[in-house]
Amino acid sequence: MPASNPTEDTSQTGKDPTPAAPRIAAADRVPATQKLAFSAGYCVDYLAYGLTASVLWMPFFNIGLGISPAILGIILMILRAWDAFLDPAIGNISDNTRTRWGRRRPYIFVGAILTAGLYLLLWRLPIHLSSTNTILLLGLLGILFSTAFALWSTPFYGLQMELTPSYDERTRLAAWVAVAGKFVYFGGGWVLAIASSAWFVDQATGKPDIVHGMKTISWFIAGLIVILGIAPALFVKERYYKATAAKQNRDPFWQSLWESFHCRPLWNVIGISCFLVLGSSISNTLGQYVNIYYVNEGRAANAFIISGWKSTLVMIVGVTGIPIWTWLSERLDKKTIVAIMLGGTLVGHLLNIVCLRPDMPYLQLLPAVFETGAIGAVWLFVPSMKGDVADHDETITKRRREGSLSAVYSWFAKAGSVTGAGLGGLVMQMTGFDATLSMQSPDALSRMRILFIVLPILFWGCTLLFIWKYPLNRARMTAIRAELEATRGKV
Repeated sequence: MPASNPTEDTSQTGKDPTPAAPRIAAADRVPATQKLAFSAGYCVDYLAYGLTASVLWMPFFNIGLGISPAILGIILMILRAWDAFLDPAIGNISDNTRTRWGRRRPYIFVGAILTAGLYLLLWRLPIHLSSTNTILLLGLLGILFSTAFALWSTPFYGLQMELTPSYDERTRLAAWVAVAGKFVYFGGGWVLAIASSAWFVDQATGKPDIVHGMKTISWFIAGLIVILGIAPALFVKERYYKATAAKQNRDPFWQSLWESFHCRPLWNVIGISCFLVLGSSISNTLGQYVNIYYVNEGRAANAFIISGWKSTLVMIVGVTGIPIWTWLSERLDKKTIVAIMLGGTLVGHLLNIVCLRPDMPYLQLLPAVFETGAIGAVWLFVPSMKGDVADHDETITKRRREGSLSAVYSWFAKAGSVTGAGLGGLVMQMTGFDATLSMQSPDALSRMRILFIVLPILFWGCTLLFIWKYPLNRARMTAIRAELEATRGKV
């Protein structure tokens, strides 16, 4: 018998994969320098968007500036309505762009710089304005910031979907991204603790001033957005551009949008991501208030320190778990691993029933270990699944449309995150929460705690249906790749 090729990707050649790890062909591998640069860019998503909407938005503008949480929630939802038009438009423009630098990289470079500049303005609302004008200005800055971020993020996520044609190399790339995400999440978890520390004490009151703290810290975050945001534009190559994309006809906007909305596997991935992120976002938003007012009885500085330790624990557990999940993903289908991770998250979140105790405030860290499952599923496997969706879409449309597909996906993922934060603000209003009180009423605290436990469980439960219906397993992707390479050759 002839010897087997040691670089053969057995998961993609039509052969049945063995229980051993499928080997990835050398031509399918993404170079380590490109993986590192792309992972650096991925951190910008959390720094510019996730950290802002899910962690900093309510404490800064509600506790720091006194804006109603319900109004803040409505502003977030308006911004997502703006994204409903913006993301698909930018995705289509990116797909149709033809330059010597490719379809994605010019937008990534310019978008990173604009996002950083507008990020600084977001935390610097003039204090002399009336409450109405403050709200209007915040909305306007939010729209400008969302536009700049979409100019960066939509081409960036389109780029991710075209870095490799390999089912398993996509997951390995996502593993690099996940490690970077854990570290930036760790740093983000300490932002509020630092912003409300003794370094930023209001001289008049003698208490920590979160507004002054965030104005200072925002300079460092904006700097990271620029440096990390332009890295993919400088060092990552567009694999499909010269081979296929540069030669294909331009895609009319409405036709592209129609095709994206009729891509069934895309809706499965959207459903998985949207409900995972929705549950995580509302857990983060309500969890901050439960931590401050229920567990720590109004001592915000103590609560923010616990949040910092939570992010540290999540980072340690998450990073150590990534090699295990990656190893398993090369033996099982991606959706199976996501379902396992989600099950751990559901069990872990239910531990809050017994772990939210004012006499033992650090006990709430235990559920955080399990909740890393939901975050890990999004950061590790869903990006890899999006690449599979792009291949499926090419069999139908005969074009590479990563920008448009990513834009539709991204809007719903962002909608889930912001709806969670916005819904959290509305729910906080319904509980009877009053930001002017350092101690909340027992009824408000009880409602706050119950909703914090119940709502994420409901949203994460909906995710299981979309996981079950997702059709692109390893065998199906092997057949799709063979079909595409027979039609347009290898890339």
